[in-house]
Amino acid sequence: MPNFLFTLAEGAAGEGHSINLFPDPVTIIWTVINFAILLAVLYKFLYKPLLGALNARDEQIEGALKKAAADRAEAERLRAELEAKLADAQREAQNIISTANKTAAAAREQIETEARNRAAEMLENATKTIEREKVKALAELREEVANLAIMVAGKVIDKNLDNAEQRRLAESFVAEVGKN
Repeated sequence: MPNFLFTLAEGAAGEGHSINLFPDPVTIIWTVINFAILLAVLYKFLYKPLLGALNARDEQIEGALKKAAADRAEAERLRAELEAKLADAQREAQNIISTANKTAAAAREQIETEARNRAAEMLENATKTIEREKVKALAELREEVANLAIMVAGKVIDKNLDNAEQRRLAESFVAEVGKN
């Protein structure tokens, strides 16, 4: 390779130009200084803000993840609480329904018992009333028969009747008794 550099330097020198493969040390120093300044400016104005923005973004994402985890835990707690309340409400509703059914059955039984008792009482009263009316009717009938017999006897005594007249009187008596 040194031969190549040498050949390249000779060829360029032959044309009147000299090629300097190694730059001037002052140029190297200024280039290093410029590069260092560029790095410092980039570090201060680009790298630090960019790094700060990335760190802030990381913190924001981490905060959002923590908040999401906390929200998820809170949602799970609320869901469990609501499920417990729903189960309690269902048990309470079942108890209310059961109590209502028992109360309704007891009320139905009481109403049926009262209805049976009242029907029996009404039947007994009706039977007593019928019996009283029957006794009263028989008493009235006996009284009427007695009155008719007295009336017939009075007519027979008032008149001295022949057989035909007595027969007619007896038939009219029977007809009157049959009407009443």
